This record gives sequence, structure tokens and C-alpha cells, in this order.
Amino acid sequence: MKLSKSKYTRFCQCPKMLWLDKNKPESAVVDEGVQQRFEVGNEVGDLAMGVLGDYVEVTVLQSDGTLNIPAMLAKTKDLIASGVQNICEASFQAKNCFCAVDILHAENGGYAIYEVKSSTKVSEVYLWDVAFQKWVLEQAGVSVTGAYIVHINNEYVRDGDIDIHKLFKVENVWEYIAPYCGLVEGNVARARQYLKQIEEPEMPPGLQCKKPYDCAYWQYCLRNLPAPSVFDLYNMHFAKACEYYNGGIITFDDCISSGINLSEKQLTQIKHALLDLPTYVDKDGVLEFLNCLWYPLYFLDFETYQSCVPLYDGTRPYQQVPFQYSLHYIAEPNGELKHKEFLADEKRDPRRELAERLCEDIPFGACVLAYNKAFECTRIMELAQTYPDLVDKLMHIRGNIRDLLDIFQGGYVYNRAMGGSFSIKSVLPAIFPGNPNLNYHNLEDVHNGSEAMGAYFELRKLKGEARERLRKSLLAYCKLDTMAMVMLWQRLKELAI
Repeated sequence: MKLSKSKYTRFCQCPKMLWLDKNKPESAVVDEGVQQRFEVGNEVGDLAMGVLGDYVEVTVLQSDGTLNIPAMLAKTKDLIASGVQNICEASFQAKNCFCAVDILHAENGGYAIYEVKSSTKVSEVYLWDVAFQKWVLEQAGVSVTGAYIVHINNEYVRDGDIDIHKLFKVENVWEYIAPYCGLVEGNVARARQYLKQIEEPEMPPGLQCKKPYDCAYWQYCLRNLPAPSVFDLYNMHFAKACEYYNGGIITFDDCISSGINLSEKQLTQIKHALLDLPTYVDKDGVLEFLNCLWYPLYFLDFETYQSCVPLYDGTRPYQQVPFQYSLHYIAEPNGELKHKEFLADEKRDPRRELAERLCEDIPFGACVLAYNKAFECTRIMELAQTYPDLVDKLMHIRGNIRDLLDIFQGGYVYNRAMGGSFSIKSVLPAIFPGNPNLNYHNLEDVHNGSEAMGAYFELRKLKGEARERLRKSLLAYCKLDTMAMVMLWQRLKELAI
């Protein structure tokens, strides 16, 4: 296996990860957002090519879409010989290691490496990456005189066409990579030894399973882990869970018998799991919460998108932009349950129309229920800051939002099936086991927030029936979110009796 910079950084995170990549790639459980992050990275990389001025790109593809590395190596050599100042995807190979430099910039009689990232800050893994590139280039006979990370400036606010010189920050990391450069040759040798191993390496769980990235082999490596385990405990820091696991404290029984320090909520979780207790209900607490609500009662849920490169004027990189909401509402006690919804046109800035419609759809003085209201409150605050003429109405809505999460996070209702999680996706099946109407897996196309965001972007490419189908799927998903809140509220009224 030829070592690339991505394979090298995976080895630095966890040597076993690289071994599994070669020998058991089918065991990986790939995060649904990986492809989306890959596409974002490509978009950012393409934009950043011009950050230093005119450039020539080296990328050459074969008929199957994979990189034509020999052609790229030859092209890079020719461009260097001809004195091109900025070469994008400049390719080098030495000692069976390969790297393509995002931007190779001629300076001071040598060349500087510019590594482009779609994140908003410099992380340690980027230093591993750049150190590897420097080593490969030097092995190939290139004089490396500088190293930089080009990353997103999260303070940039779009105003007209994208200004790449404001969108990106360029940070000099030459001094920071020095400690990592001295490790490259040894790491490369160790990586080759790992790849030669026949037997699967042993690697106890640790921070390398989550940092800098979640490992796709987590489920495989702990496939024999009993459930529930110390990793399932509510609000348990991952590093502490690993410490307990590696010290032999694995099951809930172990947690009790070992005498480790446990919070009240963790003890409740363990007790319900071990004794198979029924749903716990603090009726006084539930009733106190319900008495703080009033009619008309509205149930609100937003869907938002995040774009690394801001799509519209007045937005920043990775800003949460609401494009959709669902509202179930009841005007009076024992009144009819009704529904309103909004889904923006995907080809224009959704914020103004959404804010206006929200102000129209929620009457003055209404009580609003959300699940984890901090999210909805923050989005409404941002809309109010953007549209001063709507500030009074929006802030009034915001001030009347109550949080359904408080009941479960506060421990007033607990069922063992929640598994120590109080997200609505965990609470629903615990409170309504087997209810097909509340099963997000039964929806078409869109089953969670990440898929909703991806679907909204996908709409920009679709027309006709395909577009209408996906819009209906988005509406159905968001509608289920608020319907779920309605049913939880109704169940709370039953439990408080």
C-alpha cells in the first residue's frame, strides 16, 4: 500500500486503523456525513487555488475517475522546470510515499507548501499532514522553505461575490511543524511494518478512537462489548470511559461494584437497566411543567442548513440558516390539533420569507414548545438581528418558548430504553415502543437533520417530479418532529394524573 498523506495521518491517529483499511475495509461503518464533508473539501480546495494568484492545476484523471499519478508526477516536474510560481495539486513520490500539495508556491529559491482545509482553525492533524508532505518533497529533492495552512475565516460575511482573500485565512505553521517533521521517517517505517503484519493488531480503546476524527471501526473493534456498558453512561466523558474500560470496569454491574463516582442520573440509568424497572415518573415535577404552558399552544421545529462557503449576502461560513419549519398547534383546551408549515424555495435566501411567515403563523401571546429550545431561540435571535423591522414580533415569540427537553433531562420521566440519552430520537421509542407512526425509518428520503440539510441542497439540482417528491419528504420529516412533540405532551398529561 502506497502511503499518501491521508493514510499517514490515519496511521498517526491509530496504527490499527491503517491495518484495517488494508485488510478489513468492509468492517468500517462510514458516517453519513463523510461524503458531504468530502464534497465541501473539494469545493473549498477549488476556490482556494487562486488565493496566491494565477496558478496551473496538475490533476489528471484516468478513465475510471481515479488519479493518474504517473501523469501528475510528470506534469509537476515539467511545471517546476518551466518556473511556474503556483502549482495546484503538485505531485511528488519518494520511498513509496505519495503526496499532492494543494498549492506549491515558489519562493526564496525553494517552495512553500500551502495546505487547504475547510475548517475554521488549525488542528494538530494538519501539522502531521504538512510535516509528511515536507518530508516527501525533501526526499524527492525539493527544497521546502515554508509551510502554511489555508483555512476558513468564520468572521467573513458575504457581501456580493465571494472574496476569497477574505473567506480564507493563511497561517504560517513553519515553526509548529518542526516537532512533527522529525517523527515522519520513523512513523513511515512503523506504518510499513504494521501493513506487513498478518495478524490483526491489538489496540485498546482510547482517545484515538475519537480524535481527531471518529473512527469508522469503533463498532468492529468493540464488537464483543456487552450492552449496556460504561460507554453508554449518561454524560460520561469518553476519556474517562476508556480509563474505566481499560481498568476492567466495563458493565453496569462493574460500575456499581467498583465504587466509581457516579452522578444521580447515571445511578438512575444503571438502576433501571439492571432491575428492569418500569418508567419512572415524578408526577409533581411533570404537573409543574405542564402548568407553565398555556393556550394557544404551538409546537415548533426548525430545519437548517450550514454551508462552508456562504450562499447569500449577510451570511457567514457554517452559519445555521433556517429554511423550514413545522407548527402543530391547539387554540384552546380540548381544541382541534392543526398544522402549518413552511419550506423555502431552495434557490433563494430563505431567511426573510421564513421570518415573516413565522410572525404570521404564531399569534401574539401564544405559548411555544420546542425540544431543546436553545436551538430555536438562537435561530430566532439571529433572524431578529438580521431584520430589525421584525425584531419585536420575533423576540416576543422567542420569549414565550418553553422546552420539552427539560422534563426528560431533568429526570422527571425516565425509561431504561432511553439509554441515558434525552434526544427526541431516544425518548420517542422509549415512551412509544413499536409505534410505526413515530418511526423515522418509515419516512422516505429524509430520516434525520443531516439528511434534511443534504436534501435541501439536492433540491437545487432537481426539477419536476423529482423535486416535488423530495420537497414532500422534507415536509413529512419536519412534520413528524412536531407531531412527536405533540404526542409527548399528551403522554405527559396522562402521566401526571
